[in-house]
Amino acid sequence: MHILYIHQYFTTPLGMTGTRSYEFARRWVAKGHKVTMLTSTANLTSEDLAQAHGRFFKKFTVDGIDVMAMAVPYRQQMSVFKRGLSFLAFLLLSSGVVLFTRKPDIVYATSTPLTVGVPCLFGKWLRKIPFVFEVRDQWPEIPIELGIIKNKVFIKFLLWLEKTIYKNSSAIIAGSPGQADGIKNVYSSKRSIVIPNSCDIDTFTPAIDGSEIRQKYGWQNKLVFLHAGAMGKVNGLEFVVDVAKNLRNLPDIRFVLLGDGNQKQRLEEKIKSLNLNNIEILPSVSKKDIPVFFAAANVGLVIIGNYPIIEHNSANKFFDSLSAGKPVLLNYSGWQRELLETAEAGLGCKLCDVDEFTEKVMYFRDNRGKLAEMGRNSRRLAEEKFDRNKLAQQALDVVSDTTRQN
Repeated sequence: MHILYIHQYFTTPLGMTGTRSYEFARRWVAKGHKVTMLTSTANLTSEDLAQAHGRFFKKFTVDGIDVMAMAVPYRQQMSVFKRGLSFLAFLLLSSGVVLFTRKPDIVYATSTPLTVGVPCLFGKWLRKIPFVFEVRDQWPEIPIELGIIKNKVFIKFLLWLEKTIYKNSSAIIAGSPGQADGIKNVYSSKRSIVIPNSCDIDTFTPAIDGSEIRQKYGWQNKLVFLHAGAMGKVNGLEFVVDVAKNLRNLPDIRFVLLGDGNQKQRLEEKIKSLNLNNIEILPSVSKKDIPVFFAAANVGLVIIGNYPIIEHNSANKFFDSLSAGKPVLLNYSGWQRELLETAEAGLGCKLCDVDEFTEKVMYFRDNRGKLAEMGRNSRRLAEEKFDRNKLAQQALDVVSDTTRQN
């Protein structure tokens, strides 16, 4: 089976973002399938591209995945207009690939952005290629709620496009139960299959020694709460700064923000203006170097901005924390909070409630003896519910069934 996998932000473990597409694709290749990854160069490193050939369409192979990366830039720091141009350029170029290159058996497209669904529509309408549409974050609902998209005509068009993509897809995969409900609200005639983000239980393990990192950054006697990931508006990390301000007189607590994004400078300026020494921002590192930071931390943080729709998220850092065997602390509720508290693997709170979150931080501080058991419960969740091998197979089963039915 030849699977054309469309992911505008594809990256490998050499990059700094989530590698779900890479991990799924390489497992599908190992099962004997041909996978062509249609992407941009935005999240690929110079090391990834070192062996690539082609000037604009850069082609290379990684772990059996045939990658076709178009030189379409994208960064969080771009203006909304420039990001829109990036989405449009990728839409047009990827549509050309779908329409004028060798016909695949099926297209598997992962959103965001929503516009990756357009080449799928062209492929179905003009070449009768079935497609599976994976919804990681529900667009356009999220950018509408964040106030990024305000034009009523454009909103109406995007909502039409979303419904059209769902209607024409052969199958829909949702990243969480809440996202599945959101899809149903848009197009009730089609049931989505929930396949959440997954745990890389071989890369993030409790066996990793984080003592060198703790010594390097002076964390030896501190209770370290780690956020490892993006620093954009949707991540709402000013919330952590506000909590750190509340706890500034407790020197044994340390908040660590590891990553990059368009809010990073603003966060640094706020921390400096408040003269806080219990929170620090570290430069982003490649995905392959993140596990040792989780090993050095005591608790994994998953933080979002004050937008209820994002409580349905399926963030990479949540699953990395579970794999690493760390308790998890959320600043929201939803399906992840229920899961954590039922398994006694972590805690959540009302969305962006600083006082309640501060109480939960103090609970961890006052019950450090319970952290090891909570960490073991986290690891158990990773192995039993979110093993990447199992979830990649579930997604492949959807693809295989769809191909047979079409």
